[in-house]
Amino acid sequence: MSFIERPRFSCMLGGALATLTSLPRVIPIIHGAQGCGGQLTNSYAYGGYLGVGYCGGASLPSSNVSEREIIFGGADRLKKEIEAAYEVMDGDLFVVVTSCMTDLIGDDVEAVLNEVEKPDSPLVYIDTGGFKGNSYYGYDIVIQGLFEQFIPVQEEKDPKLVNLLGLVPAYDPFFRGDLEEVRRILSLIGVKATTFLTPDQTIEDVKNAGKASLNILLSPVHGLKAVESAKNIHGIDYIVENLPIGSNASVKFALDVAEKLGIDREFAEKALQKEVDRYYQYVDRATDVIADTDFQNYAVVINNSTEALPYTLFLDNEIGWLPEYVFITDELNDKQKQLIRDRFEAESFENPPELVFETDTFKIQQHITQNRPQFLSDTYNDTLDPVFVLGSTIDRKLAEVLGGKYLNTSFPVISRIIINHTYAGFNGGLALLEDLITGQVSGR
Repeated sequence: MSFIERPRFSCMLGGALATLTSLPRVIPIIHGAQGCGGQLTNSYAYGGYLGVGYCGGASLPSSNVSEREIIFGGADRLKKEIEAAYEVMDGDLFVVVTSCMTDLIGDDVEAVLNEVEKPDSPLVYIDTGGFKGNSYYGYDIVIQGLFEQFIPVQEEKDPKLVNLLGLVPAYDPFFRGDLEEVRRILSLIGVKATTFLTPDQTIEDVKNAGKASLNILLSPVHGLKAVESAKNIHGIDYIVENLPIGSNASVKFALDVAEKLGIDREFAEKALQKEVDRYYQYVDRATDVIADTDFQNYAVVINNSTEALPYTLFLDNEIGWLPEYVFITDELNDKQKQLIRDRFEAESFENPPELVFETDTFKIQQHITQNRPQFLSDTYNDTLDPVFVLGSTIDRKLAEVLGGKYLNTSFPVISRIIINHTYAGFNGGLALLEDLITGQVSGR
């Protein structure tokens, strides 16, 4: 990785910890140095001040290996820490995760787990050495580990039960509200959804994920390993869907799921129509202020591969804005990049945006300023004006350079706290429209 300054994600262990501390009554046990748990907790807090959850922050059990363990091995330290964690912590599932340091010295964690006296609460091990990937991979491998080691295989499936996957805690900052709203949309057509990560979920809900008839992956990239493992081990088929934002996307999403589950389309359309009518009754109340402002904007979307396309589709298809640039900020290989390109090209944009893969904040700004005529000449040129930047806190500077407005929608989110906010679905589309209009009128 060539980028260190102003990072937009952390290491694999960071994503794993953000996921584990968002799961119900799960206790992560870090086999690593003292700094790993503390600093990574601080890093994922930047997803809208996520907070430590049931067992995070200073409560995280850790083997706290030091120079001695690096030379002689840290297996004994880990064994003592596991035993201490079971004595002190009250949890329904204990998960040992590893760091760069302990992966490099080659501690045999599975052998240690075999030596530990089997406690009442289950104990599993997931290899999360930070150098093996970024936070998005950490999420993927944790969910994969649950399907492989913890969730029991259920031969009998519930035809109306699905699992919602693909949103990474903190690194998809609105993950809790988005999952709740997507689940609400599915309930309109009679489908139940396990979200894993929302506050109402229990460890029994996680265990029962093996009964699902379908896994719905809300990301074209992140979570693929997990759903493929679930298909191989549990026989659960999966579909990949965009995170729906707004009325059009929500209806399409729900009908796609209905078709996959064999739900009558006429019934689904009738159930959704009430929600569509409600949505546009609210939009209608905003038409006066929309007409009173120069509401149509150019837009620059800066987000990860999960959320960049859904935001862009909302801006283009729902409210008639002109997305000019879309920057994908997570680290992807060539195959993944081509997958994202294909998904963008398959969509019908009124004005197709330029798609750029870039993680470096300065290079994002440089790409625009070195390619737009308005920055290269004093003569009259078509300008990005008015313009709205939908990005992270560190993209506020770009909005200032472009002379435009700004909304913090991607990690890191430091300029706002996110408790239970959503930009997904019908309710999220209204919230996003509300925030964009607020950005227009806030200077009045």
